[in-house]
Amino acid sequence: MTRDEYLRFRRPYQRALQQLRLELKFFLQDVRGINVHEVSSRLKSYKSATRKCRPNLPIADMQDIAGLRIVAATTTEVDTIARFFSRKADSKDLAITTDERIARPDGYRARHLVVEFDGHYTRSMYPTRVEVQLQTIMQSAFNFISRAWVYKRDLCFPKPWGKEFRQVSAVLARLDARITKLQTEVLDSSARSGPNEPLTPFSYQRIVAEVFSEMVELNNAVDSVRFLIDVQCDTNSKLRAFLGREDILDLRNRFLKLGSEKEQSVVQIVTEMPTHEFFLTFGVRIEATEHLLQSLKGT
Repeated sequence: MTRDEYLRFRRPYQRALQQLRLELKFFLQDVRGINVHEVSSRLKSYKSATRKCRPNLPIADMQDIAGLRIVAATTTEVDTIARFFSRKADSKDLAITTDERIARPDGYRARHLVVEFDGHYTRSMYPTRVEVQLQTIMQSAFNFISRAWVYKRDLCFPKPWGKEFRQVSAVLARLDARITKLQTEVLDSSARSGPNEPLTPFSYQRIVAEVFSEMVELNNAVDSVRFLIDVQCDTNSKLRAFLGREDILDLRNRFLKLGSEKEQSVVQIVTEMPTHEFFLTFGVRIEATEHLLQSLKGT
């Protein structure tokens, strides 16, 4: 593959990166409460691609032609950002071919995803892959130093030096855990604070647990918050007021009292649905839900 051929081959990867960065920007604006330190992207140069190319690894099969690195404050926020990609996979915008948490013996730590796009997303005849690195600030700090000092360097370090350097990664991993614990206390305080505190996935989890004693997985909390913000329920106080509405709770109880054989399938769905999900599914469309209830009673 000549240089010009490679640059043409690489264009869909460039389009994929640009589109991903734009959509990620909107995602972070919608979800809020996510502390992102850095978002960077890169395209592998022709020189780098040809150097890595081997008979059993042609350029077209490489997973890292395009790379996206996102650095967040904590491991919790890394997992929240990962929902951006899994949500797009649910919507069939992309496929996640790899999702793994990496902790190498050399101290490198990160969460790696490889996402693949069909041609319609990148206007290409061929699938396009992007390697995504999700890191905390502590992970990024070690990885940055390691790349500067060790990676692809023709230097020979004594074994004690290498052992001590790898221990730095372990120290930073413990620090990551402490930071995440401290973040939990900040989030708890935020969920109980002033009326205009913005709704986030973390405060959603805590308020639902407080009101209904129900646990919400982080992925579901992310999706719920994006939906609630769209309907102008965008602060913790508004969520509390919404989840405290007696008319929606009464509506749920009326569904559960349906008794005919034809109604039992609906009753089963509502019975198995957590209360907070009923509020989101039916409470925001209460007039339509009333009509549904009346039509069921009329059958």
